[in-house]
Amino acid sequence: MKRFLPLLAVAALVAVPAASARPSAPPTLEAGKLIVAFGDPTPGFASGTVRGNTVTNPRGYEVDLAAAVARKLGVTPQWMYSPWNSLFAPGKKGFDIAFQEATITAQRKRTVDFTTSYLNANQGVLLSKQAPVPHSLADLKNMQLCAQTNTTGLDWINTQLHPSKKAFAYPTTTAAYQSVQINRCQAMILDVPLVSLERKARPSKYGPVAGQVVTHEQYGAVLQKGSKLLAPVNAAMKTLTADGTVGKLQKKWFSLNFATIPVLK
Repeated sequence: MKRFLPLLAVAALVAVPAASARPSAPPTLEAGKLIVAFGDPTPGFASGTVRGNTVTNPRGYEVDLAAAVARKLGVTPQWMYSPWNSLFAPGKKGFDIAFQEATITAQRKRTVDFTTSYLNANQGVLLSKQAPVPHSLADLKNMQLCAQTNTTGLDWINTQLHPSKKAFAYPTTTAAYQSVQINRCQAMILDVPLVSLERKARPSKYGPVAGQVVTHEQYGAVLQKGSKLLAPVNAAMKTLTADGTVGKLQKKWFSLNFATIPVLK
């Protein structure tokens, strides 16, 4: 004869796997929210209105990607501003995750955690309207260059190119772009996607994007060192890459073929 468990016992056994299958809330700073930090407005990536430490109405690839990650985590994104120069400082962050076109490097990984890459990039050369067009690295070496501080572009200038004139370094991309616009800086060295989209947004203010330098860089979103949010965010980004979401967002926001920009050697 078959034995029958009491009804309450059966219900308890059924309830256990149901409860264990329920996903736990992600370890964000505020329950139900994903605090996402952006830097200076960047065409194509994250452009919005910055007031103090808030960003309103942001639009761009990184904004859509952050919103998609938040949906996968089951939380609501909340936008904020965080300056570039403090992004890699050690210690507690005021955000859960920052999307600021940050190249993953071993040095930066000493103080912060990076997600898996969400875009590959080389360094680009954006000219002022009065600058001669360089056709080689030797030509570039003799120009007045500039870059943003704490960037891989400035590091490449100083450690690889060794120009004949000391490069100007600016704390923000806005200041560096303005220097190019007034021809104080003849050529700005910054990631190809950034300078290409900046010129597309304001074509009358610049000369061409004259070339690129192959550096094989990868962008990663930044989290506090040791963040328990890293694993669930990486899982979400892996899914978004596999299902084609990342590719669709890149096509939506980057209507340029960066590969057509000549490589300077």
